[in-house]
Amino acid sequence: MSGNEPIRILVVEDEPAIAADLCFVVEEVGYEIGGTASSVDEALKLIEDEEIDGVILDANLRGSSSASVADALRAKKLPFFVLSGYLQRQLPEPLCGAPFLAKPYDQDELTSRILALAQQ
Repeated sequence: MSGNEPIRILVVEDEPAIAADLCFVVEEVGYEIGGTASSVDEALKLIEDEEIDGVILDANLRGSSSASVADALRAKKLPFFVLSGYLQRQLPEPLCGAPFLAKPYDQDELTSRILALAQQ
């Protein structure tokens, strides 16, 4: 990642209102949206096809666990954090071992998590 390239964040969230809020905060901190996905398949395709620097990952997408997405991110060494309404310990591996932010989230906490993606 060179110094003047924008940081591109992929937003993986199946709830449109939450996805819109996440995108707003990503842009508010000066990063770009590297894509949005609302299903496991969409997320896996974007991870493969797009240049992205970090990911916000909902733990559950349309009733499916996003564990396979977390595996793909780890394989590509892409930083991510998990967003979920579940307790962290209720999530399957590799989600429960990842950086975690509970829903409903605090805006300031969300902002700092997004900023931290670029530092990982």
